[in-house]
Amino acid sequence: MSDLQLSTIVPLPWRVEERPEILTLKSPVGVAADERASGAAQLLRIELERSTGLRLESTDAEGAQIVLRSEEEDGERYRLEIDARRIVISGPPAGLVHGVYTLRQLLPAANWRAAPLPNVEWSAPACLIEDRPRFGWRGCMIDTARHFAAKHTILRFIDLLAMHHMNRMHLHLSDDQGWRVEIKAFPKLTEIASHRPHTGLGFATSPKDPHDGTPHGGYYTQDDLREIVAYAALRGITVVPEIDLPGHARALVAAYPEFGCNPAQKVEVATYFGISSDLVNPLPHTIAALETILEELLAIFPSPWIHLGGDEAPLDPWRNSPEIRAHMAALGVESAEAMRTWFTAHFAKFLADRGRRLIGWDEIIHYGGLTPGSAIMSWRGEKGGMKAAAAGYDVVLAPVFPTYFDYAQDDGPDEPLAIGQSVTLEDVYTYEPAARWEDKSTFHHVLGVQCQLWREVILDEAHLEYMAFPRLCALAEVGWSERREPFSAFRERLARHLERLDHYGVNYRPLEGPRPWQKGGTGRKAYQPRFNLKEALAHLDRWAESGEPPAEHLSQESGA
Repeated sequence: MSDLQLSTIVPLPWRVEERPEILTLKSPVGVAADERASGAAQLLRIELERSTGLRLESTDAEGAQIVLRSEEEDGERYRLEIDARRIVISGPPAGLVHGVYTLRQLLPAANWRAAPLPNVEWSAPACLIEDRPRFGWRGCMIDTARHFAAKHTILRFIDLLAMHHMNRMHLHLSDDQGWRVEIKAFPKLTEIASHRPHTGLGFATSPKDPHDGTPHGGYYTQDDLREIVAYAALRGITVVPEIDLPGHARALVAAYPEFGCNPAQKVEVATYFGISSDLVNPLPHTIAALETILEELLAIFPSPWIHLGGDEAPLDPWRNSPEIRAHMAALGVESAEAMRTWFTAHFAKFLADRGRRLIGWDEIIHYGGLTPGSAIMSWRGEKGGMKAAAAGYDVVLAPVFPTYFDYAQDDGPDEPLAIGQSVTLEDVYTYEPAARWEDKSTFHHVLGVQCQLWREVILDEAHLEYMAFPRLCALAEVGWSERREPFSAFRERLARHLERLDHYGVNYRPLEGPRPWQKGGTGRKAYQPRFNLKEALAHLDRWAESGEPPAEHLSQESGA
């Protein structure tokens, strides 16, 4: 058992010392925790009592079988020591949480179930583990706008992120295809912008393309989001909200045309994909409305980072509007590009004045206007990130290759619907964030890495889990583990780690390929775009030199 459990930990710990003994837990299990360790103790009780049936009781350190001992400094490192008598986890509060999840990996995999199984001996191997993360940002973005993710799906994903020592959940809450957060000052955002009559099949780029004929929608109430934030915080995860501005705003404009660039032309929530020309306008009444929206958002999310998108915003709607041009002239702003700088600067300062940091996709570095605490999420390769770091800004690496998990996991014909081919498990695991970084003296600005689950073609919860796992396990190791093994060794360790996902009930892709019921049928394949990844990467590399998207990427119908 000792060899088995210690050799299956994911992500790989920094240092592991095996010892010959075994510890077996039996009710009642005494738990001792100081005040700063109370959150980790609460988490331990919730998870273990539910999954093992063991009764955990508070006691003093001398009589405890599990001791949680906090240390004064901040950070995520931890020390886990197990002998035949007891378990001691020590570290800062955030590190204690990671220690709890590593302990769970050392117990039988059945402890990842929602209720206890009979006849399980809750034993763990004696060992000493000293562990610490390589990067402070280890994230996963879930697009809830293109296809809504129910609250229970988000909570379930939080559990899976915590299992793998991930510490950021980035929620993409608005886009052309839907608005997903209740804003009490603007009720039409949920009455109108949160649903659409149908969805184009595959990566449809026009309302004339074939569609599924099925209404789609949903949104989170503010209390739903407060629940998600609290659930994540107990598990060591910060929830980072994103409201995409000024582009990807068709749903917002459908609800409130006066915030668009052509209020006389009414638009509907998008039923197709691609880059829309429906931007919010930068006029005073819209800026005031966006500030009100953000004030409500800040009251829900305590995250230090607030993501304001900033990507794929063609500026012709601003250039072509007489009212916007007149406003620019009154401000002394000479171009649409300079107005983008003004727009970014305004909201960067708005957030900074409230103790928050703006983070956005890498297009925003081309316009400037950022406050010193702003950060960039580099998605078009690493160029935007390197430019931002050279200017002194922090960076999260989120490049299409290999962190976009809407790409297929293999080039084979049996893979289910995907945006294109292919980002493999090995591609993710062998990603080295520093490898293409030209000026190593600026690499300290890299906060970490993040995977993206864009959902134009990820249709439901089972599909979402299939596209995420086991690639997320590999990215967790990229973000956490300073000590790396060859891919073959990781794959062998992962094969045994997947038993934990089996007990949790995750619809992951098996290492040998999809199961019969996971394969993509011809009906779902009919509208599969199957983008050529190499061509896409070359295109993104050229596009990374500018802020505006190329004209050929625009969807075929835009209204505002």
